[in-house]
Amino acid sequence: MFNTEDEAAVLAALRDAMPWRWPMRAATELEDAWSELTGMPYVLAVNSGTAALHMALVAMGVGPGDEVLVPADTFGATAQAVLHAGARPVFVDSDPVTYTIDPAQAQTAITPATRAVLPVDLHGLPADYAALRRLGLAVVEDGAQAHGATYRGRQVGALGDASGLSLNGSKTLSSAGEAGLFATADREGHLRARALMTFGESQSRATGEMPEVTSVGWNYRIHVLGAAFARSQLRRLAEMSDSRSANGAALTGLLTGIPGLLLPVVPEDRTHVYFLYPLLVRPEEFGLGPEYVPAFRDALREAAAAEGLPIGRWQTKPLPHHRLFRDRQEFPVAADICARRLSIGHSSCPIGPPHTRDTMGRIAAVFEKILVTEGKAFRRMVTGR
Repeated sequence: MFNTEDEAAVLAALRDAMPWRWPMRAATELEDAWSELTGMPYVLAVNSGTAALHMALVAMGVGPGDEVLVPADTFGATAQAVLHAGARPVFVDSDPVTYTIDPAQAQTAITPATRAVLPVDLHGLPADYAALRRLGLAVVEDGAQAHGATYRGRQVGALGDASGLSLNGSKTLSSAGEAGLFATADREGHLRARALMTFGESQSRATGEMPEVTSVGWNYRIHVLGAAFARSQLRRLAEMSDSRSANGAALTGLLTGIPGLLLPVVPEDRTHVYFLYPLLVRPEEFGLGPEYVPAFRDALREAAAAEGLPIGRWQTKPLPHHRLFRDRQEFPVAADICARRLSIGHSSCPIGPPHTRDTMGRIAAVFEKILVTEGKAFRRMVTGR
């Protein structure tokens, strides 16, 4: 969703882009605005959320030989950022209620090599940072799915010692392309991250002089037009987040009581902005065993599509079971979530504005029709008898 203010911001940045120099005004304005919102004094706007996570890990001193605790249910970039830093991701099972990383399981995974924990604010819901802090590790927040959500009154992006967030075009705060935000309150960490962002240079180019190259670095700088678009969108983040939270809560209320669905839970100490609205299928409520989970899930997805409601699957198995990682440990909670989960949201059927409770009512009506009005026929569709 964008408006004429976003268009004007991008056009102004385009006009300001020549002659080219760094840092661009649109980038610094975005950094300042994110710093003001989160209270994090050091912010860098970069070209992807993955870059921001890599920088956040390096900012916290993560490097070769270190281990980082990573949730088993997440997007690939979370663990790949650990690999970029030269460290090893150690996967941790999910909390069965919030679907975020389970702090108790994280505790058992700590070894002398563990340097940090990398929680993900999954689907738009922050992880349990108070419990994670008690682990005594550096906390690097992956807030890519949850801009605008809060935990105990603090904004996502300010819940760890350092954070990395995506501004991908599908996200709750968008650059209309690929971009990201790094943030920390640690000055030395900020300097390490800034060097990593810009060719390993020892200082900012704002002085007008070419600085000395002191370490290996990358070119992680943000595109000026994406920065301008995200800065404009950020002015409406609170409004958009309130809409997402209200729509998600309304949908949960409307779906309550419909059999076959496990609905998302939002603990009282945090808010949810529903980048994705996760639904876990429960064929057991139709008198079917767990072996029917795949058939029930796929039949529900097909029936909803026939009613004009697109539903995604997002992560289909725990990340450590992907070919890159080949971790054959069991992650029973994450595996069950991945097997049962259907997702509303993202780009195909977003929960946020301009959608309202009326849209949530139409979504709920689809499930009411499939699982209640035509429930017996649906059960036969699942079982084949």
